[in-house]
Amino acid sequence: MNNKTICILLADGFEEVEAIYPADIFKRLGLNVMMTGIESNIIRGTHDIKIEAPYTLNDIDVTLFDALMLPGGLPGTINLRNSPQVIDLLRQADNHQKIIAAICAAPIVLHDAKIIDNKRTTGYPTCENLALEKNFSFTGNNLEIDGNIITAIGMGQAAPFAFAIAEALGVSPDKIANTAKNAFIETK
Repeated sequence: MNNKTICILLADGFEEVEAIYPADIFKRLGLNVMMTGIESNIIRGTHDIKIEAPYTLNDIDVTLFDALMLPGGLPGTINLRNSPQVIDLLRQADNHQKIIAAICAAPIVLHDAKIIDNKRTTGYPTCENLALEKNFSFTGNNLEIDGNIITAIGMGQAAPFAFAIAEALGVSPDKIANTAKNAFIETK
C-alpha cells in the first residue's frame, strides 16, 4: 500500500466533480486524502453541493502531504487565488518539490503564485489569456505534466488528471490500469 497523501484545497464555489472524483480515485488506489477547506470545514460547491472537510487551511503545513491539488470552478478559483495563505502554501510546496496539480481554471492560482514560469500547462480555455505573458506556456491540451506540475483542462479530464497525480506519487501503472478497468474509466 502507498501511504502518500494528497491535500485537496476547497474554497466556496469549487467545481464538485473536479474535487470529489479525483478524491474517490485516490482512495480506490490506497492513497490518503486530506479534504481541506481554506476558510472553514463546510464548503459549498459551485452547484450548491456542500462538503464537510475534516481539515482547514490552518491545520495544514507542507510536511503533511506529498501532493497539493486545486479543483477549478467559479468563484472557487478566485477564492483560492485571493488567499495569501493558499499562495504561500503553493510556494512552499513548490520549494519542497511536492506534486502540485490544478484543473480547469485553477492553474491561474499557480500562475499568481509564480510557480509555473517556463512550465507547460493547460486549463480551462479562458486561461489561455495567461499565455500572452512572458515565461508562460499554455498548451490547451487535455493534460500536461511538467516536472512537479500537473494541469488538466476541465472536469471531463478529472479521471486522467487523478491517475496522473497517482502515478507521479508512485502508484504502479498496473494498479492504476486495474482500478480504471474496474471503474470503466479510460486512463488517457
